[in-house]
Amino acid sequence: MPGVSVVCADIRSLPADDRSCSLVTLFTVLSGMACAADVDAALAEARRVLVPGGAVVVWEPRVLTRNPDTRLIRLRTLRHALGPCVRTRSITLAPPLARRAGRAYGMLAALPPLRSHRLVIGRAVADAELRGTA
Repeated sequence: MPGVSVVCADIRSLPADDRSCSLVTLFTVLSGMACAADVDAALAEARRVLVPGGAVVVWEPRVLTRNPDTRLIRLRTLRHALGPCVRTRSITLAPPLARRAGRAYGMLAALPPLRSHRLVIGRAVADAELRGTA
């Protein structure tokens, strides 16, 4: 697709200029990081490269998992790091239920307490928009 570039890199140190990306996706990236400092660095770097109006899309577990190598990324951490324009929604039927759901999948997935992951979209705003002058 013309004008589109996909880059695979260490999120803690992206090879991109400030305000040069319209989209950064982090799908189960943060929960696999070694420590909270790495999570903070990753989120700061994602914000650094976003153009005004760009978005960071995060998909992470919203509940503890059985995997001892997975850290829980709290919504307050995401809201603090991504700024004032954050939208969130619980999605994804918990995998142990999804594997057994069969035809009941749609009905079970409609129940928020049974959803294991959240989708968070943080949008970069222009400085004037933050000041209320846009």
